[in-house]
Amino acid sequence: MKKVIFLLFVTLTIMMLGASSSSFAGKIYKWTDANGKVHYGERPPAGKAEQMKIKGTTPFGTAPAPKSSDKGDAASKFLESVEAERKEKKEADDLSAKNKAITDKNCSISRRQVASLKQGGRQYEVDEKGERTYLDEGAIQSRLNEAQKNVEKWCK
Repeated sequence: MKKVIFLLFVTLTIMMLGASSSSFAGKIYKWTDANGKVHYGERPPAGKAEQMKIKGTTPFGTAPAPKSSDKGDAASKFLESVEAERKEKKEADDLSAKNKAITDKNCSISRRQVASLKQGGRQYEVDEKGERTYLDEGAIQSRLNEAQKNVEKWCK
């Protein structure tokens, strides 16, 4: 018997909650008493009372939900900004890696030039006609100084 009463109570509760929200909103009445004073209330006295229409309000439980598109727009804008930051960081990392590779290559070339000029022996260069022109000691020293400056510049 207790179970039946409990189930009946639960069923009635669910039905009441499922009823339209306008039934919970109630009605507002306006009337004037014998002294000329205006009253407002949910239960009018027997006599002349007019039902009020209240504008700009929503019944209980029917407040407009926030627009999901606003949330979606905010989320998509956030994701776009994160993606843009990732792209910029990747481009910066790629540029940094490219610059490091160039610097390493220039350092290696400069060190090889210094080593070649320091090893001694006859140094030469090939002219436009493809003929060898041998360098004297002054030209070798000048090129060695230039190569050492390049090592200092590129090999930090």
